[in-house]
Amino acid sequence: MSTEDNAADNKELVQRFVDEIMNAGHTASMADFCAAGSLFAGGFAGQINVIRTAFPDFQWTLDDVFADGDKVAVRMTARGTNAGPLAGLPAFGHFDQPLPPTRKLVLVTGIHIFTVSAGKIVSLAYEIDQVGLLQQLGWTMTPPEPVA
Repeated sequence: MSTEDNAADNKELVQRFVDEIMNAGHTASMADFCAAGSLFAGGFAGQINVIRTAFPDFQWTLDDVFADGDKVAVRMTARGTNAGPLAGLPAFGHFDQPLPPTRKLVLVTGIHIFTVSAGKIVSLAYEIDQVGLLQQLGWTMTPPEPVA
């Protein structure tokens, strides 16, 4: 198999993962896409469930896809409506109770880097614009007071 064929196969795997797991929410199918024993798969399935609870219509669109060796880098945009409770953003404060839905439509961008081995995803690193997301939901960010 040529490097180009491998890159095309890896890109196709990531596209199917985004469609089936991230967009459709079929987290029970994680094993079809991820290497057995993958540490990220279980945690990511939980994150998808939290996102889909807060944003049941959340849909990721692949804007750019690049593959090189075992890596697939994807720039994505997601859109959805906050129609369910939002839980678990510890970087922005501890939530004892989920926040009620705002009913606001949001758009968020992110970069996802998948590592693929033997036709399965073995890891995923990503950054999304969480501050922009929270601002669209009505949050305000107040910087700390300067230390004298």
